[in-house]
Amino acid sequence: MKEPKVAIVICSYNQKKLLEKCLQSLYKKTDYKNYKVFFVDDSGSGKIGNFIKKNFKKADVTINKKNLGFSGANNVGIKKALKNYNPCYILLLSDDTEIVEKSWLKKLIKVGEKNEKTGILGCRIRYPNGDLQWFAKKNKIFSFMKKGHYEKSEEIQKNQKIKEVIGACFLIKKELIKKIGLLDEKFNPAYGEESDLCFRAAKKGFEFIYVGETEIVHHGASSTKELRKLWYIKKRNAIRLEWLNYSFLNMLKYTLIHFGSALLTKEPLKKLKLLLEAYKENIKNLNEIKQKRRERNL
Repeated sequence: MKEPKVAIVICSYNQKKLLEKCLQSLYKKTDYKNYKVFFVDDSGSGKIGNFIKKNFKKADVTINKKNLGFSGANNVGIKKALKNYNPCYILLLSDDTEIVEKSWLKKLIKVGEKNEKTGILGCRIRYPNGDLQWFAKKNKIFSFMKKGHYEKSEEIQKNQKIKEVIGACFLIKKELIKKIGLLDEKFNPAYGEESDLCFRAAKKGFEFIYVGETEIVHHGASSTKELRKLWYIKKRNAIRLEWLNYSFLNMLKYTLIHFGSALLTKEPLKKLKLLLEAYKENIKNLNEIKQKRRERNL
């Protein structure tokens, strides 16, 4: 039986060294044959893209004229892959990941092919020091656990149905993209877009699977460390995610949580100001958010 075609979309704007390590491990340690890498240089300068063209000739390279953020850049790669390659699966892989097991992609695809309702899959993710970044146990997801936690647990090595997939390895069936569309670019530059896609997919009947049989290494949030007003961006996008997908009662609950988290910081006045800016930005987009809520609940 022929392997389903997989397009691996990788985007970067400041990760030359880690990106090089990512691609080297991907090409060297992946025993799955039917895949193609679609790389998007989102730096705006083209330097990384030209480096990839020269050193990784198998990769299809796109160079954005300006920085589009995580959703925007990945959407560029997804659209190009769908048009020129027609894959069965789209894999969004972070530029600071490292492949450590040759059969990782085979295992993901095998699980994806078992059930047509499966829309998105992810796997266990570790930091280079061995700490668990993202995993599932008894159908619940966990993150940021120190080395030693659940190391001997057979549960985290089991494939499990979960409520959403997050992390640096995000495998999507083409049918899902055709049915619900691409990543929401209003979440740019980053944070919240993958959770939002899962909310939208769940409403259309798709399911999500954690493939505990395999894992990858993730060096961790290397690109976003340079973002200005990172706390503000996270809050702004969290509010958008809530307003698009949560019940009104949960929206109220998380509003209280946001204000509490601001007041309990070392700089409460500064954080309150940033939080109010985050709410103000979402209020500007309220009509668009309300329209999308209606569309999703049809």
